[in-house]
Amino acid sequence: MDSKKKALKVITNDKKITKMNGTVDLDDIQITPPAHLLKNAQALWRILIPEIKKMGYLKRVDQSNLELYCTYYALYLDAEDELRDNGAYLRSKTGKPLNKAPQAIQLNDCVRNMKSLGYEMGFSFDAGLRQLTIAKPHEKKTKTPLKEVKFGADV
Repeated sequence: MDSKKKALKVITNDKKITKMNGTVDLDDIQITPPAHLLKNAQALWRILIPEIKKMGYLKRVDQSNLELYCTYYALYLDAEDELRDNGAYLRSKTGKPLNKAPQAIQLNDCVRNMKSLGYEMGFSFDAGLRQLTIAKPHEKKTKTPLKEVKFGADV
């Protein structure tokens, strides 16, 4: 038997894909924040989860992205505090700005990563619109005498 074959999956009638270890990737995302998250990340998790549950389209498979999003938010808050306390630039002894401070770089990185992850998870207005599907309205066709004449098109 080929040892490089992928693990077997069980597909049930409700279209869930169950891995052989019993987990289901399409289960709901967990409600409680993971213990390894920073305190501010856990606080954001508690705020976001009720809203995510209402939307219903994030599942367990999306959990790692949400963990990263919350972590970047916590790091963003830390960088913001450092910026307030120490400024955006490293300065020489004379007070002349030398380089961008690490907290300014961290803040920028966090914003970029949060935007990217938020977009992937549907946290932006545009991404949220992509999650919606609009059904085409049902059109009633009326009987017309022109239907008897075969013009090659539906009238």
